[in-house]
Amino acid sequence: MSQAGVSPCAEDGGPQAEAHTRTPSRGSQKLECIICYSSYDLCGRLPRRLYCGHTFCQACLKRLDAVANEQRWIPCPQCRQNTPTPHGGVTMLDLDLATFLLVKADKEHPRAAARSLQDVATKGSCKEPPVTQQPLGLCQDAVPQAPFPHRGCCRPCVCCGVTAAFES
Repeated sequence: MSQAGVSPCAEDGGPQAEAHTRTPSRGSQKLECIICYSSYDLCGRLPRRLYCGHTFCQACLKRLDAVANEQRWIPCPQCRQNTPTPHGGVTMLDLDLATFLLVKADKEHPRAAARSLQDVATKGSCKEPPVTQQPLGLCQDAVPQAPFPHRGCCRPCVCCGVTAAFES
């Protein structure tokens, strides 16, 4: 995807970096660091996740890395929870895999990435009610027969709601 002699990892912020930075029109907040407002990329601005679950670009996390009580820590700018800096530095923190895959897909197929971001947003609205109780039992068809006999019991089936004796 790089043009003649232009690195896709142009971090100097010059015109080359602008040519390779593309922010999708929809859901761009998911694909940019909320500290520097730069789009995540596959080089210096990888989306890294702190222990608290918040995600920021690798470049910003390097700037946040600080020493306190003889230990290196990264304080989360959102919740203030400290994450110990791994021995290899910020680059050893876990990638935010979902964001990384969206960035990668956006670089490879820009229109498909915008659609998948919309799909992720719409899948969050589930039409079925949330599960709030532990299931009481399972259909005999769904569960393989136990190799040993056990007492029958009368519990409503999770799948069909019929009260039946579960026997083997």
